[in-house]
Amino acid sequence: MNLRQLECSLDVTLAEELSFSLEEEAVASSWYEVKPEHWVFQVLFKEDQGSVLREKITTFFGDKNLPPPNFTGSILPDKDWMTAVYRDFPPLTIGRFYIYGSHIQDPLPVDLIPLQIEAATAFGSGQHESTEGCLKALTFLGEQKSFTHPLDMGCGSGILAIGMALLWKVPVLACDNDPEAVRVTLENGKKNGVEHLIHTEVSEGFAALQGKTFDIITANILAGPLCQMAEDVRRALVPGGFIILSGLLNRQAEDVIDAYRSVGIRLFHQIFIGDWSTLIMRKEGDE
Repeated sequence: MNLRQLECSLDVTLAEELSFSLEEEAVASSWYEVKPEHWVFQVLFKEDQGSVLREKITTFFGDKNLPPPNFTGSILPDKDWMTAVYRDFPPLTIGRFYIYGSHIQDPLPVDLIPLQIEAATAFGSGQHESTEGCLKALTFLGEQKSFTHPLDMGCGSGILAIGMALLWKVPVLACDNDPEAVRVTLENGKKNGVEHLIHTEVSEGFAALQGKTFDIITANILAGPLCQMAEDVRRALVPGGFIILSGLLNRQAEDVIDAYRSVGIRLFHQIFIGDWSTLIMRKEGDE
């Protein structure tokens, strides 16, 4: 498959939204920090999608009254990209979880919880430090207690919702503001035999969840949105309930901790993986 690549500098707060807007045309998109506050966005696409993709990028920034960024383009060498992706996606052992794609033919380990997520899934396959941190946090909490009313806020591929369903054998509510993420979560739930435990909701934050409460919440998003939803989390968490917050850099952790401390949710444990932090926080009060 002959692919093209576009690359540009970008405000990281726009990266996820831009990525979602290009899902139909893009083969894959990603963003990474090259130095503090300097992020680069990359998108791979088939040649015949180039004009539509560029038009959508222009529209995306125009709708926000922003000039489009300066993209640099390149042609990637002709190769079997799916085989390459599979080769670069070996199974992962993260805490109690064994993350693998359907291309893995080896017997599944009996002492771990197998969780199948395809390498081609654009958002959430366990490879990013923030997802790894969440799975380690679930393992950490799972060694201490069980939960009965979990919520995965911003479910993406559904990896965390499915992980909680497999870990505690209880119904899990998975929410995202993107209907495609909700569809993918349900599909992945079926692959893992927990479709009967995965319930979904398309929701902008907690808007569609008014009145519902949970004893554990996972939110692998970005630092800004995590801070903004602190009050919503306070209302949604039962006293003594836990929230796992991820998608934030180590240098952003204190701001997130402060936002939640201000509403009565205290730091319980912090996991560092490279430049990324995952926070386990607990709401004050008895369960």
